[in-house]
Amino acid sequence: MFRKIKGQDHTIDLLRKAIENRRVSQAYLFHGSDGVGKFMTALYFGMAINCYGLTELRPCGVCTSCHKFLSLEHPDFVHVFPTPKLDLNSEGEIKKEEVRKQYLAYMQNKLHSPWADFFFKESTEIRRENIAMLMKRLELSIHEAKYRIVIVEEADQMNVQTANAFLKTLEEPPANTVIIMITERLQMILPTILSRTQPVYFKPLSRGVIESILEDQFDTPASNARTAARISAGNLKTAIRIASETVSVSRDWAFNIVDLAAKQDDLGFYTLIDKNREQKSKDQLEDILKYMRIIAGDLALLTVADSSEISNVDKQEFFAEICRTHPGIDDRIHEYLLFLEDLSRKIDGNVNPNLVMINLYLKTKRFLTA
Repeated sequence: MFRKIKGQDHTIDLLRKAIENRRVSQAYLFHGSDGVGKFMTALYFGMAINCYGLTELRPCGVCTSCHKFLSLEHPDFVHVFPTPKLDLNSEGEIKKEEVRKQYLAYMQNKLHSPWADFFFKESTEIRRENIAMLMKRLELSIHEAKYRIVIVEEADQMNVQTANAFLKTLEEPPANTVIIMITERLQMILPTILSRTQPVYFKPLSRGVIESILEDQFDTPASNARTAARISAGNLKTAIRIASETVSVSRDWAFNIVDLAAKQDDLGFYTLIDKNREQKSKDQLEDILKYMRIIAGDLALLTVADSSEISNVDKQEFFAEICRTHPGIDDRIHEYLLFLEDLSRKIDGNVNPNLVMINLYLKTKRFLTA
């Protein structure tokens, strides 16, 4: 099943050798950009360690252990990810019915369409309650696996207090337990955690790899696969969403902001955010900023190269009109990208989403019209 992971041959070889030589570390840190296979690799790695199949075929994907991992229901698999406040009871059950429904919806999305946008209605992070429940699980005996597998998604979403609590587990990990932390933002991980994990880098996927995945695994026509691969900027999840014509709310938001800023349509912008006042979580804001970076890069690139080089190839006419009516974008791109990075850091704090959107719109307007 490792063959399903494309574009990460060096990483897969590293993990295979660790299993074959019985030198599996107790703690890994998988890092790299979003949508390049980190979670799937972590899951398959845990499956391979516990697989009942022949060594050269692990993970086989068909034994009972593999089936349980694939359904995320193995009794010795612990999955930690950013959530709203769960307010867990002593049995580890979520008290709030609405939050429980969202939690289950996230898990279903992870199982059946992990490339689709999913946003909790409230701000998310990895909280002390998540880590406390993890530590309780680790105190229990292993049920049936050779190794208990813990995957911590978006590990950078721990605050300092949570990270310090988790550090105790990394310092004295339970026997036969493998912890795999996953992050897009390596710089946000505490040095004390970094020093206790084995880092594994996942490189961005090439356009060619993304095109082949879309054509071979999703039956995407070649022309659509090529367009989606360019827009995705190396992110397979984004490419799948685009190729399957699944509406990307965040991408639509980003282009609406750029369009309204270019027209200096302040009333249109305030009408837009007022109409969607309740639909902006921290996760979605971060997703919007990712698209804003790609759009800004395309606009700057179009001023010095032909349109064949841009990522959003389906928006050539839109970009061309903006570049024609708003000269000098390439001179202002650096300052604007620095602003987007700074805004992304501020989102990690307790910032009002509407204020973030207003600042983004005003800065985008100055970027285009200065």
